[in-house]
Amino acid sequence: MFNRLLLLSCLGLSTSLLMASGGYDNGTPAGKGNVDLDLTWNPMEMFDKGQSYVVWGYGITDKIDFHGYVSHETQSNVNQIYWGFMGIFFQNEWLDVSTAYGIRHREGEKHSYFPQVLYTFKLPSTYEVAGSVVNVYNHSDEENLGVTYDMALRVPFSFTWLPSIIKESKFSLGAFRNAGGTTYPTYSVDFKF
Repeated sequence: MFNRLLLLSCLGLSTSLLMASGGYDNGTPAGKGNVDLDLTWNPMEMFDKGQSYVVWGYGITDKIDFHGYVSHETQSNVNQIYWGFMGIFFQNEWLDVSTAYGIRHREGEKHSYFPQVLYTFKLPSTYEVAGSVVNVYNHSDEENLGVTYDMALRVPFSFTWLPSIIKESKFSLGAFRNAGGTTYPTYSVDFKF
């Protein structure tokens, strides 16, 4: 009951949350054969600075994921795709830390994301604080664009009507600072299959 009230409260906090970018990723691999999907939707593109996102992770092994995202930026009407590989290098009962390398394709440009540090702080009752620190390099213009930061609180939830193939579900609420220095509120609904 508490999880349902918390989820509904978070969803109803403010319409400014709906303009958010999606949380990028976290330091915990999906696990061999599992799929993580994080969804953020800017409904009917109602917020001009909002984005709609699908972030994925597929567990190649228990320690290595093929991961990435596709997104649509409302204000600039730009679609982008990022894909890469993530590997965990530290894991204990309270903390997962990973690194990754990947390529983003955006408006005919190619950007690499490296170095990356992705993290998940594991709190009691499967709550988490998760996010990333990512350097973005523009290969097309041969210049470093800067570092992005994101952090989110991930709150577990479940409903009896969710399909049984969903192993875990969480609602994330946080903030994202892009390489240009602008900070946005973020939210996503996260599922592990």
